[in-house]
Amino acid sequence: MTESPTVAIVGAGMAGLAAAHYLAINHIDFEIYEASDKPGGRVATKHVDGLTLDQGFQIVLEDYPELRRLTAVSELPLNRLYPGVYLHDTGNPLLLSDPRRIPGTKRQALRTLATLLRIPDWRSAGRYLNKTQPTIKDLGALLPQPLHDAVFGPLFRGITADPDLTGPADFARFVLKRLLNGYASLPTGGMAQLPAIIADGLSGHIHYLHRAVSVASGQLTLEDGSNVQADWIILAVEPPALGSLLDLNLPPMRSVGYVHALSRRRLFGVPAVLLAPLGSPIYTVAPMSDIAASYVNHDPERHLITASCDPTVSPGELRAALTAAVNCEPENLEFIELGVVKNALPRNSRTVSEIGQHVLLAGDYLVSPSMNGAIESGRKAAERVIRTMKRPAKELTIDG
Repeated sequence: MTESPTVAIVGAGMAGLAAAHYLAINHIDFEIYEASDKPGGRVATKHVDGLTLDQGFQIVLEDYPELRRLTAVSELPLNRLYPGVYLHDTGNPLLLSDPRRIPGTKRQALRTLATLLRIPDWRSAGRYLNKTQPTIKDLGALLPQPLHDAVFGPLFRGITADPDLTGPADFARFVLKRLLNGYASLPTGGMAQLPAIIADGLSGHIHYLHRAVSVASGQLTLEDGSNVQADWIILAVEPPALGSLLDLNLPPMRSVGYVHALSRRRLFGVPAVLLAPLGSPIYTVAPMSDIAASYVNHDPERHLITASCDPTVSPGELRAALTAAVNCEPENLEFIELGVVKNALPRNSRTVSEIGQHVLLAGDYLVSPSMNGAIESGRKAAERVIRTMKRPAKELTIDG
């Protein structure tokens, strides 16, 4: 069987869904071909024994501009995190709140910052200004060492899964602005609820369990042997999957580990993320059931936490590091799942987004390692198609 949509989109992750959304509102015919049985790509959730378990620790930043363009964030069933973070201390974790949003914490925030704001190394400013492409590490070097080690470094190690902080400084500034201007949230039904809501608006145009095995200009071949003829093809898949479709050499993706665990008691006073110290294989710890009680089916006796971590560390080391990070006895934690999200985050790439005649790429690796980057890449791919198709035809002149 041969299908002939105007645009064939490979992949129903956030980039592919975004591309489809913008094509739909511009009345351009499309079909999505997704290898798995659900939308979302790496944004995935499973429900086990009354628990909602996301594929690693992910959150929605409500101030992401691309997300706000794609869907009405205010209409999503979101549960907001506390506007602040826990900093690791030798005793109980220390809470650093945003005093603009929690006015009663202003004095405590000032006391905490007073211990972190020392005189910075001003030579770092000169090095930063002289670099044409400064990194997150270069940006962090502008801060006093205690502030970097307790807040900035752990925060962006967790966000980028890159202990060396080699990503662009522009991305760090962008994320900091989103955190300061908006809230971080979890959907009531898990992170997969977000792509599912977007996919619902595209029902009838997403073909699940349809894996693409080869692509050429104007033609897509699926695993079952069928062909798709299309004027445009948008490849919204992870870089490793492109290897079997195209002769491209893209930078490898970063993997990130995660731990889901149940505690016998509540470990956090407020639903804020804990930033583990830089030397720990644990990156961040989030009290999932405190943020959204739906993650434990509203059972007050169950306390679910999720940690992001170094994917190369052994389970035994992770157990010890997690109990130390949350200041809890090992017997009080029940480890539900230890896993690795392979190809979780892209490395820096200069890949062009159009690789052949009417063959486009879409994915966060083209923009930034974030949901915002994935959505933006999908929008831009759709806009490339829209501009071409809506371009007015040149007037013909006939001599004689």
